[in-house]
Amino acid sequence: MTYSANLIMRIVIAIMLAVVFGNGSVVAFNHIRPKWFEDYDEDDPAKDITGTPRRILPRALVEADNEGRQRLPSTPWKYAFTGYFAICGIYLAVRGGSATFEISVLCVLFVVLEMAISDQLYKVVPDQFSICLAIMSVAFISYSENWWEPFAGAGLGLAISLAILGLGMLLFRTGSLGGADIKFYTCMGLIAGRQGIVIIYILTTLLFALQSAVKIATGKGSIKDSNPMMPAACAAVTIYFLFLWNLEDIIFRL
Repeated sequence: MTYSANLIMRIVIAIMLAVVFGNGSVVAFNHIRPKWFEDYDEDDPAKDITGTPRRILPRALVEADNEGRQRLPSTPWKYAFTGYFAICGIYLAVRGGSATFEISVLCVLFVVLEMAISDQLYKVVPDQFSICLAIMSVAFISYSENWWEPFAGAGLGLAISLAILGLGMLLFRTGSLGGADIKFYTCMGLIAGRQGIVIIYILTTLLFALQSAVKIATGKGSIKDSNPMMPAACAAVTIYFLFLWNLEDIIFRL
């Protein structure tokens, strides 16, 4: 009876959070301060008086705000995101575990989803989202075997990112990762630890490659295009938390 009551409680929490986060994903994105999306103007080599490239807002954001349009339309996205959070939350509830873990994971997925939306629409990911992930990592400390595991995960995430960036610069004379990608892997390392960040990186790479291949095959892009990485990263983080969290325990049970 107690088990059933706990399960029902976790499912109810999942449904409530799905409604809040599903609608909140759209509302929050549409009300983020425009200044968050400022980025260096790569097309204009002109520099300000300090000698650094000037920062500008994405044209699509400026147009939407000036015309009074939503940056991200409520329909159909609030329904799609509500369904996404409902599926994730209910699955976590049924799979077992504490309500605290369920809430923590959904909060992380909310932030990563906002990062994915930003990258997809504007190819800019505000640093504030990475800061949120770093703060949320506190909720996952108790799931680490050692007190230093989050820091080791962050260090490994940073090391992997810098290695891939350096390899891209060496082979292609251009960075294969942006600053936002490096910050994302570092902060997710704080949350997922060493094993988790490796899994997330591999999944992100595979999903990103698949996404790029589909675009090229359908004629919607070319190999020279710079595609946003965060949508693939969002899918990778979702898969990790739903199916691959505590992978060693899963393998041991099998």
